[in-house]
Amino acid sequence: MKKKKSRALVALSLTMAVSVGLAACGSPSPAKDEPKKDGAASAASNGQVKKGKISVMVYDRGLIPASEGTYDNNRWTKWIQENAPFEEVKFIVVPRTEAVQKMNMLFAAGEGPDVVANYEDPIPFIAKGQALEITDDLLAKMPNYKKVLDKYPALQKLTTVNGKRYTIGTVSPVSPNHAAVIRADWLEKLNLPMPKTPEDLLAVAKAFTEKDPDGNGKNDTYGITLNQDSQRVLSHMFGFGNPEKYAIQDGKLTFVWDRIQDWLKFTKQIADAKVVDPDFLLDKGDKALSDFTNGKIGIFLTGKFSQLNSPTFANFKKSNPNAKLDTFDLPATKYGTFEGYINGGPSAVGFINASTKDPDAAARYINWLNDPKVSDYLVNGPDGVYKKRDAEGTVVVVDPEKNKIEYDYATDYSIIRNYQLDGGTATYSPLANEYYNSYLKSSDPTLQEFGDLYFKMAQVANKPGAIDPRKWQQTLPALASDLLLKKTNGGKAVDDILLKALAQPNVTAEKAVADAKEAWKKAGGEDVDTFYNDYYQKNKDKMLSPEDFEKLKLTPELLPAAKKNSKIK
Repeated sequence: MKKKKSRALVALSLTMAVSVGLAACGSPSPAKDEPKKDGAASAASNGQVKKGKISVMVYDRGLIPASEGTYDNNRWTKWIQENAPFEEVKFIVVPRTEAVQKMNMLFAAGEGPDVVANYEDPIPFIAKGQALEITDDLLAKMPNYKKVLDKYPALQKLTTVNGKRYTIGTVSPVSPNHAAVIRADWLEKLNLPMPKTPEDLLAVAKAFTEKDPDGNGKNDTYGITLNQDSQRVLSHMFGFGNPEKYAIQDGKLTFVWDRIQDWLKFTKQIADAKVVDPDFLLDKGDKALSDFTNGKIGIFLTGKFSQLNSPTFANFKKSNPNAKLDTFDLPATKYGTFEGYINGGPSAVGFINASTKDPDAAARYINWLNDPKVSDYLVNGPDGVYKKRDAEGTVVVVDPEKNKIEYDYATDYSIIRNYQLDGGTATYSPLANEYYNSYLKSSDPTLQEFGDLYFKMAQVANKPGAIDPRKWQQTLPALASDLLLKKTNGGKAVDDILLKALAQPNVTAEKAVADAKEAWKKAGGEDVDTFYNDYYQKNKDKMLSPEDFEKLKLTPELLPAAKKNSKIK
């Protein structure tokens, strides 16, 4: 890879896809292996009468083999049809990459599903009156789900918008999403310490760029990534997320111009030091991932190295068999100690269509999905077919090749689920099924090595006192249409100015932020600031806080069988 001397001056919109967490692996089994009504909670076995019809959303990720059928007709949908307490369950298929557009079209045409199970931001649907309020009377018809709400007050906060309960949520262990992954072998070769401060981070990036860390005698490595994904990770380092650039300061919910300015100043230092690919603004993530996998980048700041990405690690090791990877805490800044975006904790995973003709049926379906036996079946399949539980309680894969065909495509049928698959009765560790334990119990040395890395990433994500500055903002209120327009237009103007400044060495961070402030004010953004702070002052006790996530963190634990394969000292 030859380094280019030109820098792209293209300003790309700094949009943020709100991720509320990845779906756990789950799906039913082949017809020949499928236990009928004795293998999981069926309508008949629970004494429920199958009545009525329900329509539910499912993503199309383009992963289903032709031999399995379609996303609305396969072994898993057939199991749901047979076991759910309905005469008919109709699946409304939505392309994952065009989910919002397709959902908007369906709702506009009056064809939205009765139950929406997804990872999209629910606020726009709530603001447009498309989500049904889940009253106490309706909640009473979901006793399985109500148990989860009662156990986790943070979930009650998350699913309440503008004082009313609208969304369906779930709670899972806190786990990594954003991660800072570094070439530990390069650190060793150049005798460099792990970066602890922003200044350290820049110094290490310079060394990785200039001192031939791969030893091939060529000037062909970059120190760090700075694409959109990486910019988001660095914004967390300065205590703000995207798209909600707000934080609590002096008791007020404030648009954090000072943090934005310091973030921009630091990212400009990285860009101006020429320690990144000069075309970083054009990179949607694929090039950075490819360059890192091929051994040409030293520090990979990413949201694409999470638990479902063991193939990424395998590809990296194939290209760099002797390389060592490690992770590290985001360096502290004057604003505090923060972490990247985390998975897990309370997550909004769906809502009921306000236009449904049968709210009670929607409630029954959600309650059925939250039956621990149903959740277990949809997540793991029939016992021993795709996965099995070992003596320590860890669910392990039985036949990876079989799963590729029959199981891996079906994760989205269990978006709405109860993570307490055992119903809260198990005696094994609550961390038995964390990915690091599963990976380290594998017989594959590469997966074992990834298990060690993922364990360290989990330690970072669960570090006491480290705040994810974006996750708690999920309870910001829905905006009226006029305020939403001001926020949308103002936010785009701000992001465009910041990214243009990042691409242009002659534009200072101070000048860019001054211009961005003016653009925000011109768009009416200060009205949004006032509304948000007024809401916060009146509802702070009902909104999510960093402390809510602290209560859900669990110190990562390697089980004995996993520890045997770990190389961590």
